[in-house]
Amino acid sequence: MYQILFQVGPITVFSLWIFIGIGFFAALLIINKLAKKNRLKLQFLADNSLAIFFGGLVTSRIFFVARNYQLYFGDLSLGNIIQVFYLWDKGLSVWGGILGLILGFVYFCRKSGENTLKWLDIVIISILGAMAFGHIGAFLDGRNYGNETNLPWGVIIENSLYAVPIHPTQIYAALYTGILALVLTQLFNKNIGKKEGNISIIALIAYPTLRFLEEFLRGDESNIILGLREAQIYALIGILTGGILWYIRRKKLPTITRNS
Repeated sequence: MYQILFQVGPITVFSLWIFIGIGFFAALLIINKLAKKNRLKLQFLADNSLAIFFGGLVTSRIFFVARNYQLYFGDLSLGNIIQVFYLWDKGLSVWGGILGLILGFVYFCRKSGENTLKWLDIVIISILGAMAFGHIGAFLDGRNYGNETNLPWGVIIENSLYAVPIHPTQIYAALYTGILALVLTQLFNKNIGKKEGNISIIALIAYPTLRFLEEFLRGDESNIILGLREAQIYALIGILTGGILWYIRRKKLPTITRNS
């Protein structure tokens, strides 16, 4: 694929990092637009965005290292341990990054007295928008690839386990995360989005559902747990959590209505 966009002397520019950077700035634009529309304090974002971003980066790295601990701690040498901090090796966990970003926003919202649920709805949409670009970067990098297919849009990835056309699952993921971000943005502006937290719960159900289905087409290596790929287990946890939160919220609505 196109892992390296270009090199200038000792400087190597990787396509994955470029698209992650594009996704980050796209997320900031989405947040800025939706926050202005809902009259939220942009100064809160200016004060805490870098801390939240690096917090998400750290948790993403921690999740990846924990999942691949044998690479870093299989041989307890100083060199291997130092590699834990080599973020440029592109060892990041999507689930860890999402969790870190969300926890960071919740922490700083509560600390600053901001509307946590409203900010969370906006952040969820922006994360999905950013992920769409990240998946394109993953495609160019040749990671997160699919399994064998006879479909006309099958691609051949040199560093995959297959020497035949495979599903471009990264492009599938880019499409469904981008479309989901657009749909949630529309819902955010409708009645369903007027109740803070609704968008977050819908996303917590919708994205893991789509990711669960995507995993059936994936061909890269993964831990298998109870006959399912590891990411599918995480997806099921997300779907279950979202379903419980939605049920609790719906049960509370009659009580709120009667008391109002």
